Amino acid sequence: MHRLLDGLLDGLRMLARAHGRHDIAALLRRDPDAIADRGPQPPSLDEFAASLPSDYYSEAELIELHRAQFGDVDSRGPARRRQRLRERLVLAVQWAAGLGARDPQPGDAVEAWLDDRLAGQLAGVGIIRLEDLLLWIRHKGFHWQRRIAKVGPQRAAHILQWLVAHETTLGALPLRATRPPRLLPMARSSPAPRCALVPIDRFSAPAAIDGSNGGNRAPLARCKLTATNDLQAVQAWLRLRVPESHTWRAYRREAERFLLWAVLARGKPLSSLEGDDCVAYRDFLANPAAQWTGPRHVPRWSEAWRPFEGPLSARSQAVAVTILRSLCEWLVRRHYLDSNPWDDVPQRPDPPSMPRLRALSQKQWALVQNWLAEQAPCPALHRLRFVLNFAYFSGMRLSELANARLGWLRHEPLDDGELVWSIMVLGKRQRWREVPLPDLAVSALRDYLDQRGLAGPLSDMDPETPLIASLVQEAALTPSRIYELLVAAFGHCADDLADSDRQAADRIRQASTHWLRHTHVAHAVARGVPADVLQANLGHQSLATTSIYVQAEKGRRHRAVQAAFAPHDAAAPAKP
Repeated sequence: MHRLLDGLLDGLRMLARAHGRHDIAALLRRDPDAIADRGPQPPSLDEFAASLPSDYYSEAELIELHRAQFGDVDSRGPARRRQRLRERLVLAVQWAAGLGARDPQPGDAVEAWLDDRLAGQLAGVGIIRLEDLLLWIRHKGFHWQRRIAKVGPQRAAHILQWLVAHETTLGALPLRATRPPRLLPMARSSPAPRCALVPIDRFSAPAAIDGSNGGNRAPLARCKLTATNDLQAVQAWLRLRVPESHTWRAYRREAERFLLWAVLARGKPLSSLEGDDCVAYRDFLANPAAQWTGPRHVPRWSEAWRPFEGPLSARSQAVAVTILRSLCEWLVRRHYLDSNPWDDVPQRPDPPSMPRLRALSQKQWALVQNWLAEQAPCPALHRLRFVLNFAYFSGMRLSELANARLGWLRHEPLDDGELVWSIMVLGKRQRWREVPLPDLAVSALRDYLDQRGLAGPLSDMDPETPLIASLVQEAALTPSRIYELLVAAFGHCADDLADSDRQAADRIRQASTHWLRHTHVAHAVARGVPADVLQANLGHQSLATTSIYVQAEKGRRHRAVQAAFAPHDAAAPAKP
């Protein structure tokens, strides 16, 4: 009954706002019973009459006796205020009952149907009209509220319920927007492939240009792939990488862009491209057409998804060309292609540049730690603190953190008998490596497990327990979710630091998950950890890759040289 009454009142409030009567909408939120009594109150007239002989006094005499004994009734008293509020509520309901029924329309302002506070929160992300809200939900999916401050899952579910109830005038929302991903039927979650600007898992090229008869195809008798078209060949190449790893996502992105461009922009299958086509694609990367670009972080299932966010930088163009050259070279080795079209594309003589280290300084990392300490404790904060600290102490990659399990931990003695902690990490190319863990990392893990209700020795816990888990169940977080949490945290930290330290705030705002790995190495190098130790810990095949991080001590080297050659007092004797 309470839920039904609340639903009716919500409808009346929306109706009042739709007709511009925000005063009545505010009135309908008030509860007469919430007006508290202040001190002892005189009995009502009925209660007073019950204390006297029945049928002895007339009503006028009872009123006179009540006034003589208790005085005049205070018009500002709680009882009279409650009564007046009830009368005003009755008038408000009668006013609303006399209005004609009106359904919400896409062009209506959000504040005409939702309460003022919620409308203000939605306006903060550019949602002004109901059509803006519908577009936002269609693009973001079921968890559309995550990037909107102070809009939680319950309020989001209430809004979705209202939108679905009025889908006849507002339009139907896709199933992905009204149900969590785990409850989606497989048939509905995988739309039929088509030839359009869609991800390759939803793409289907016309038979004439799908690569079945590409001009650069090697003889079928020599082909070592079961693929019959270009899309299947690209998918075979992607299967060589660890699914959902950083490398896999980067390779999929570049192969996806190249395949879509070949079919939709060039009108040719990938297996018919020549050197001139590759040169044209390299130029296209620097200035993709407007219909090929879209906003960042749009889900791949959304119709608003696009392969590009905008023009690629010179470095990103070089990375894309390197990946595509490698793809075509592999297809040549598997005798799917007859030749590599990228062999006819000359290398650009890009000017040498110093490697740009994406790491936080000691001071900036301390600012992040201080910001964490100032936040109100909650389960989400405990998890965030653990992820930041454990990633910093271990230097693990994003995919490695997401896949890590408690069974990967090791507590073993050294040659001198000292017990130390380490973690076995499954890294790139499906290779295991051992990463030493400092005591602070193990302490952060124990605190985090206690908050999850997993107290006790680590050796007694289920080895399949994920290192980083969801707040509501013991399920591992995906790499994309961990990335989203950390990027949001760095953004909030930068916002709070903007007034006190603008330079540090700008640097922290750029940070992401991989920055923690760089920061780990930069601080380790500055504290004297040898390069070969870092190479083994990070899983680098070449010491040259690890040597890039040695640039982190550039500041210390510059200060040492500056101190050595600083101006000295001419009278002071020179040191030998």
